[in-house]
Amino acid sequence: MIKKIYVNSIIPKMAVDSAFLIENPTLRTGKNNKYIACSISDNTGKISCKIWGQYNSGACDIEEVFNALAENEGQIFRISGKADKYNNDLNINVNDGIEYLKNPVDIKKITPSDYIYSPANIKENRDKILKLCESVKNRGLKDLLQTVIKKSEGFFEKPAAKSRHHDYTGGLCEHTLEVAEISLSIGRNLAGINLNYDILIAGAILHDIGKCQSFDKKGLYYAPNPSYSLLGHITPAMQTLSRYRAFVDEGTYLELLHIIQSHHGEHGETRPQTPEAWIVHFADNISATLHEISEDLKPAERGELLWGKRMDGFVFKSDSYEENSEKVNSSESSKKDMTTLDCFNSE
Repeated sequence: MIKKIYVNSIIPKMAVDSAFLIENPTLRTGKNNKYIACSISDNTGKISCKIWGQYNSGACDIEEVFNALAENEGQIFRISGKADKYNNDLNINVNDGIEYLKNPVDIKKITPSDYIYSPANIKENRDKILKLCESVKNRGLKDLLQTVIKKSEGFFEKPAAKSRHHDYTGGLCEHTLEVAEISLSIGRNLAGINLNYDILIAGAILHDIGKCQSFDKKGLYYAPNPSYSLLGHITPAMQTLSRYRAFVDEGTYLELLHIIQSHHGEHGETRPQTPEAWIVHFADNISATLHEISEDLKPAERGELLWGKRMDGFVFKSDSYEENSEKVNSSESSKKDMTTLDCFNSE
């Protein structure tokens, strides 16, 4: 099936009929019938999609399609519907097009690279993370850090979240690198603050390591598994670290555990109690929040104030925002797309 329409070209009231990757299908109950909510994506982005069915579709018809989508999550389906803007979010509504959703598109008839979305430069991010690991002076801590990274399957390729921020292939590594680099920048630009930079680097790199256990490869993307909701990522991270506690002394081990346990700050069970833990918390918040507001601003016009779903509050796009973003994106996009796909296909 020839790819005709891409996510970044979809506008309100546009008829859409093209192939897309299906992500996170869920069966929901509306006022009059059941419906399916999911995300559809290609290499230009993601968009919400709701599958309502035809006027005479019953609950059994919707459930049949949902089962097909769930069994083939991460595969490519023909999406035929109409784009609509609701609560500032662009959505695709599928009615008659439900007939195309009982089976995925033949994988032999598509180009997989058309459907893998990631703005991350996976190879470059991997190299920078490994360089940071190498910079740790404490031998035992360096060995622990390098071993955990090596043993954490998918660390460089998996997303950081199901939604909200860094929710794409390579997002976990990209977010981790941002947190580490922001942490170092904070530390180096504060006068009179004593820090253990080995602990700071290790804590920043390991703070979300538990997310490696939260996603499994399904088709062409990484889908959240039950542990994503049942356990979160802090408990798996601490369990992972416990396997390598012999690499470091007890005090270093406890400081690393504390950074992981407290990196959600005031919203977590444990409040940060060391300078390094506070810095990682702030850096994590900066990385996540600025990506969330950036995503919320994508549908906004210049000078527009709107409610951001990810930020759960108002966001504003200034007159200069889009122009500056375009300059950065246009200079890097081709290099990032090529590198991301090369890394993904190397698994």
